Amino acid sequence: MTKLTFRPAHGLSVLTALLLPVLAAMTPAALLAQEQQGSVVVLPVAPPVDPGAVPSAEQIDRILGQISTITGLKLKHPVPMTALSKAEWRQWVEERLKESAKPEEIKVEETAMKIFGFLPPDFDLRASTVDLMSEQAAAVYDHKKKRMIFVQGAAPDEMQEAVLAHELSHALADQHFDMGRFLEKGPHSDESESARLAVVEGQAMWIMLEVMLNRNGQSLTKNSAALELMIPSMGKMAASQYPVFEKSPLYLKESLLFPYSAGLLFQQAVIDKLGRDAFAAVLRDPPKTTQQVLHPAKYFAHAAAASVELPEFDGRNKLKKLTEGDVGEFDMRVLFEQYASKKEAVELAPEWRAGRFELLEDKAAKQPVLRWSVLWSSPESARKALSLYLKVIEQKSQQLKWTRQSAEAAEGSNQLGGYRILVDGSRLAAIEGLR
Repeated sequence: MTKLTFRPAHGLSVLTALLLPVLAAMTPAALLAQEQQGSVVVLPVAPPVDPGAVPSAEQIDRILGQISTITGLKLKHPVPMTALSKAEWRQWVEERLKESAKPEEIKVEETAMKIFGFLPPDFDLRASTVDLMSEQAAAVYDHKKKRMIFVQGAAPDEMQEAVLAHELSHALADQHFDMGRFLEKGPHSDESESARLAVVEGQAMWIMLEVMLNRNGQSLTKNSAALELMIPSMGKMAASQYPVFEKSPLYLKESLLFPYSAGLLFQQAVIDKLGRDAFAAVLRDPPKTTQQVLHPAKYFAHAAAASVELPEFDGRNKLKKLTEGDVGEFDMRVLFEQYASKKEAVELAPEWRAGRFELLEDKAAKQPVLRWSVLWSSPESARKALSLYLKVIEQKSQQLKWTRQSAEAAEGSNQLGGYRILVDGSRLAAIEGLR
């Protein structure tokens, strides 16, 4: 559902740094125990480099050669590079955020996320975005200016080449497919944008790991062992290294991780099926939804997302629309994990079929009203979703009062106003903030 936050389409591609603690833990010494138990995955340590310097032309050419061999994409022209201090990087993030979104747009997104329950009432989305990006950055490929930016001293010496491989993968893909157009000029929907972002970051992740493994004569192709070692550790190890990330709401943490973790697994599935052709194939024909990223079989089947109607209510024509967007499988999974349990979330979320939301405003009272609908695979799934959403209501609400509760409907009020939630066949529809 997020429209603005953490989009590399805005030049804020930073999770390589979040991954560094995981990669560092997968060096030969750290993996010796796993290797003795039958694992053959060893990520070699690169030679030390000056963390304040732009990499040498020789180093860049060598890594680009490896990426070209892996993907079949050839370098068309050199990639300009520059280095920024951490203070300069923070300023760059702030300036890019100003270019990407007006303050009122960020505030509207923040309001929608708070009503859903993704963010606590006192959370400052804009300030937290800058803090998160400033904390985590190691390097970024700026597709607007077609250059790579290195943040001085942000990555440990042994991880510099991993960072370089990741960002050079973006640069090479940009020369062939124009990443600005791919990320920003595709279908204007939250789900499509999130899926395309997962393609871009998942592909760069896969290439980065493949470059490192190839040095030991190993490969990720037809080998999920490396991913099985790494993926479960990403969130925990990132949290241990980055205090701003660790303190962030679950939805923001998962939104940061999704393009890299889910995107990596998606890329693995496509490469296992298509081989080297997968790199160009997913850029020419990307997944349409987060569900296709999470379940590659749906991508291969070209499963089209369904549509769902928003609920109507009296007085709708007197309200001003502030924004609208999608509610995807990823969104529902995180919401139910946050307020119910991970087990219930993982079991139910794949039954998602379509979702939409609209944030409105009472023109006189300046109060927000949220209406949303999610289509599920069956009436039974919709009823299960209602039972989980009642847990969301109970935990996110203050001054909660119930006036009706059943297996197919709930009504009441909280600090935001009145709410109505209804199961209508396979659809779960809600209106929150009624006056």
